[in-house]
Amino acid sequence: MTNALPLLLQVAAWLAMFAISAVLQAAKAENVYVIDTSKRPHSLAFANAINQACPSCQPVKYMDMHGSHRLARQIGSTLTDLHQKKELDLVVTIGRPATRLVARTLDDVPIFHSMAANPLPDSNESPNVINVEAVPPLSLQLQTLITLAPETRTIGFLGTRETLEPHLNIANKAAAQMGIQVKFYYVRRPYDVSNGLRKAIRETDGLIFLHDPVVVNADTVNYLLRLTLENRIPTLGYSEKLVERGMLAALTTNPEYFGKKLGEAIQQYIETGEEPSIEMIPALFQLHINGNTASQTPTVQAVAPNGVRMVLR
Repeated sequence: MTNALPLLLQVAAWLAMFAISAVLQAAKAENVYVIDTSKRPHSLAFANAINQACPSCQPVKYMDMHGSHRLARQIGSTLTDLHQKKELDLVVTIGRPATRLVARTLDDVPIFHSMAANPLPDSNESPNVINVEAVPPLSLQLQTLITLAPETRTIGFLGTRETLEPHLNIANKAAAQMGIQVKFYYVRRPYDVSNGLRKAIRETDGLIFLHDPVVVNADTVNYLLRLTLENRIPTLGYSEKLVERGMLAALTTNPEYFGKKLGEAIQQYIETGEEPSIEMIPALFQLHINGNTASQTPTVQAVAPNGVRMVLR
């Protein structure tokens, strides 16, 4: 028995080393790709932040679809080849089109869908897609508009029932805590936007536009901007493009900070297999403000809520 003890200790040590080696192998994902729908100024900053925060991902590779169906097919073919060669471990997608492309191409590679104005609906057809968007909480959107326009007491939302009704209880509860009132104006089709918007302008001090293509689209956007500017109604949207066209402000994702938090979450996922959960704190977001519109709206001050980065345009 005494001679067997050293052998048992050696076996135990070997098993421990094997277990550690297995964990290290599981935590190694050298082939991580970011697939972008259409490259924006923030895209590379976002990818670089993931790279810095996720040691197991380095170096992160970046591909851009440029919004092109032809390039999308080429990228899909490239991803298929990489997967067959076992040179693809994990994908981060930016935007819905990129997510749809990768989900159709790969069914057994983790796909982290990110940087979208609204989350993808849950789908049993793509169980490998993990939604990790940073969508501003409704309470933060309300607080942002109040910070921009402190005299605001009634805030309106214009949209379809499908867009607005999931937010009714949250908005009413948050508004009550802030001592303000919220009103909802429903439209069914773009032709209804004119009447709904005019009524909202008469009855509210400010408007928040959620992502709703029935309300904000190529046919309605100029009318929305012109009427709200003429009536000096503070407005908050979801895209910096709207701010560039004249909307007062938009609350969007802070790409560097979100990339950092997503990189940390992916590192944890690689090590533990647990799906990430990112807390929606103010630092995840940035507020774009149109300086000209702000100067023409007497009730507005160019200030962001605490923790939110401000970008003056």
